[in-house]
Amino acid sequence: MTGLGGGSSNRRTFLSLLGAGTAVVTGGATLSACSSDGKASSATGHAETEDKLAGLLPKYISYEPVKPDLPGQNGADPGFTKYPAQLQRALPDKPVTSGKEVSAMTPLWGPLPPGLGKNTYFDANNERIGAPVRFNVVNGIEYGDKLGPVLAAGNVPELLCIPGWEISGQTRFSQAVDKLFEDLTPHLAGDKAAAYPMLANLPTRAWAYGVWNSQLKAVPFPSNGLPWALYYRKDLFTKFSAEPPKNMDDVLALGKELTDAKANRWAFGSISDEVARAFRAPANWRKDSSGKLLNKIETPEFEEAVAFTRKLFQSGYVHPTVVGNSGTDQKPLFEGGQILVYQDGPGSWAEALQRQLSINPSFDMQAVTPFAHDGGDAIVWGGDPAGIFTFVKKGVGEQRIKELLGVLNYCAAPFGTEEYQLANYGVEGKHYTKESSGAPKLTALGSKEVANTYVFLGGRPEAITQSQYPGYVQAMSAWQNESCKRFEKNLFEGIRVEAPSKLAALNQPFDDKLQDIFRGRRPVSELKSAVQAWRTGGGDEGRDFYAKVLSDNGR
Repeated sequence: MTGLGGGSSNRRTFLSLLGAGTAVVTGGATLSACSSDGKASSATGHAETEDKLAGLLPKYISYEPVKPDLPGQNGADPGFTKYPAQLQRALPDKPVTSGKEVSAMTPLWGPLPPGLGKNTYFDANNERIGAPVRFNVVNGIEYGDKLGPVLAAGNVPELLCIPGWEISGQTRFSQAVDKLFEDLTPHLAGDKAAAYPMLANLPTRAWAYGVWNSQLKAVPFPSNGLPWALYYRKDLFTKFSAEPPKNMDDVLALGKELTDAKANRWAFGSISDEVARAFRAPANWRKDSSGKLLNKIETPEFEEAVAFTRKLFQSGYVHPTVVGNSGTDQKPLFEGGQILVYQDGPGSWAEALQRQLSINPSFDMQAVTPFAHDGGDAIVWGGDPAGIFTFVKKGVGEQRIKELLGVLNYCAAPFGTEEYQLANYGVEGKHYTKESSGAPKLTALGSKEVANTYVFLGGRPEAITQSQYPGYVQAMSAWQNESCKRFEKNLFEGIRVEAPSKLAALNQPFDDKLQDIFRGRRPVSELKSAVQAWRTGGGDEGRDFYAKVLSDNGR
């Protein structure tokens, strides 16, 4: 049903890929830290290679209930063009033997489902778990705003899902992790993970990102490293005889061709990150010809991208709601045909098909093959191998920790298992029916009750499975394979970095100025002064920090 990134791709994607304050290994949005004295060094920053974390991580034990027919290449997810005739039961026993209710908080990008006691989808999953899971489901757009007060008050649920892109916005997060959440190392490190076989099946590199303060603190949601896609409405493109862009001249031409304010139709929503990528700005840091580190925002490619994005805004090609509010949820505008091109997380594709095909069978959403501004070789920015994390509340007791890890073990069951099917689609005959291909199709009740709740409690090996949407698996597989082979080389590959807090604090002020430049509230010339303010405010210190990380690792 979902992959990483059902969330909107607006301000948070820029902030997560700015590289000025997040922890980066492959350029994504995770803030993680560990240091030799066991305390997070968030003020001064800290870095450590992944291989030094091996003693903290679970031993990998493969579990593959069904083999893919479209293997992923270069890190892309495997694809399944049909559903298995027989599902495997992965977990014979109920993980919660006490029957005690489990409290959990998760994000959701979409309509909120009926709550516990009014939702038979919840009832079915909770029967297999052995206890009711009471979800506090929060709108994903507002999740960071809700998360801050929860962490500050220390009033956390037993299971708390935190997307990595929200972590960098939380002050003193490493200290909060120490105070509020259990150390899972004694329960999962090495061979101990065998007690939770679905968790042991998660990739080792993803687990490395669940370490804070030299402790395994979170269960990761694995990611293939693709933070978003550029989507277009192929059904409407066909109607207007338009083609997806292959360079920036095409983008401008589409803006002129497709925008018609009188018809309540604009070519674009938010695509500024994709524009920067297309101009070949780095995801984070790169070295110039002299070996000096340059941040993304200091490069001429980024400056060109800002000027181009501003041109799209000034030409009237961007939806006015997006112009007025950079945090706008663009999904309804795109799905309603008011926006024809926008960027969003890869998981949003199947989610949109689920929402729209039952009410608009002609709805056809496709991902644009990554292109460069000049039509030449494109680069793709890569993210971290884990992007979402679930934490266990501290102080719940040994037996309760085992039960809660059992719940996460249930949620981690991969495609081809009864548990995966139940968590993603509910009960056959009630929440979904099988199409001739064997793929599930939600019923009216399923569309109302089934939501990405258990899915966001814990990750599972990523896979492209939604064959109920004709052509989707093949199209997503092709897009991922094309994208992954274009990954930009990352200077910090295999090094987990926590940036100095002073550097992290610069992200939001810079982005605020950038959004003003896009919208014409500041002149393009102010980009240089914004970059200079970033440098003097801590950017140059951050450069020295990152340069030392490379030097210490012989790079």
